[in-house]
Amino acid sequence: MRLTHLQSASVIVEAGGQRILTDPWLVQGEYYGSWYHYPPLPMAPEDLEYDWIYVSHIHPDHMSRKTLERLDRTKPVLIHKFDEKFLKRNIESLGFEVIELPHGAPFDLGGGASIEIFAADDCDPELCGKFFGCAPVERDFRFTQIDSLAVISDGMHALLNTNDCPYELATRVLDKVKARHPRIDCLLVGYAGAGPFPQCFTFSDDALKSRAAERKHDQFIAQAVKYIRHVEPSSYMPFAGTYVLGGRLGPLNAHRGVPALDTALAEIEERLGKSGAPTGRGFLLNAGKGFDVDRGEAEAPYRPASAEDVAAFVESTRAAPYDFDEDAVEDDATLFDLAAAAWPRFARKADQIGFASGTRIVVGDGNGFAVDFTATRPPRTVPADAAPDDGPVVQIACDRRLLGRLLRGPRFAHWNNAEIGSHLAFRRDPDVFERGLYYCLSAFHA
Repeated sequence: MRLTHLQSASVIVEAGGQRILTDPWLVQGEYYGSWYHYPPLPMAPEDLEYDWIYVSHIHPDHMSRKTLERLDRTKPVLIHKFDEKFLKRNIESLGFEVIELPHGAPFDLGGGASIEIFAADDCDPELCGKFFGCAPVERDFRFTQIDSLAVISDGMHALLNTNDCPYELATRVLDKVKARHPRIDCLLVGYAGAGPFPQCFTFSDDALKSRAAERKHDQFIAQAVKYIRHVEPSSYMPFAGTYVLGGRLGPLNAHRGVPALDTALAEIEERLGKSGAPTGRGFLLNAGKGFDVDRGEAEAPYRPASAEDVAAFVESTRAAPYDFDEDAVEDDATLFDLAAAAWPRFARKADQIGFASGTRIVVGDGNGFAVDFTATRPPRTVPADAAPDDGPVVQIACDRRLLGRLLRGPRFAHWNNAEIGSHLAFRRDPDVFERGLYYCLSAFHA
């Protein structure tokens, strides 16, 4: 068995003479143009050789439409058999055959190799609901599965790819994996979190924002350590989430709370060393380099990018356009009509999950247009810089052209992807996170 690292969560696993390409994001500018790789991939996506594609979930750094458009449509795509079919439909719309695998069911890849794909929540709606805070939706309206993890085996060795699965959500399925595969030879484990916090949020000073970034950094290193302790692999590689923000959002990189890969591995090893538990050997791979899973050896030492080179690369992208930059600029009346048409969906979602907060939500372009609304009151126009009146408020601002797409719906742009892409600027007063609010925001479209 052999592992070749490409970019972020994109790897090629060779097992039994079969080559499985996982979560292919291999081009610059995902999440509407803001996510970049550094260093860039040293080969073209079209030049890769593989027999199967595995896609863990819908997020663009795992299911990159821009990448899939450049890949071989004759190669089957393997996904978990989710209740919701948006992942399947999205991939099929690009011309691929999609094979849905039932939860944990082994699938024969040929040559003695197999893959098992597990939903992170072990297909338990109640568990998923408890983690995400939306149990009424999960129980009554189909549960919201997003993440999956996978085991690839050649009959002698097993590789576990955890993708973006939150550890607390996946503990039970990890036990099931270990029962089937007592020895995990290689673990691919996340070490960083995406999302808009804290770089997109207003803080009273930079010191507070820096401390929030440090807490995020520590949280995800701790999650990686939990995974490694639980799985006890022979070897492990921190991966996924290796991106930089490019274009005009480049200045936000300083507060993302994402360590360099070599820093992450060093911190993971330090924490594991203090525990005294058997943890295996950590390693890193540059793009295009391989790891022999049988022998537990990398073909070349890892060479980290310097902070100076990363900064220079980010600066070189400063003028690069985003996907929506050529869109027509909507007038205020059109945006208000779209917001008014979007609100009933938001209100229905709030009712479904029991989100009864009185928090005012102010959505605008940060430059003159804004509407505010609550879970029970439809939008009204307000000044874009409106201060809180008599209660809590969450203000969200983004480029006016992107706002037009978001209000038109997921076929044009999705609120969650705009968040992860760092395109939304937030201010909360008070600084309290209401998970239900952001869950419902994804439904705020016409």
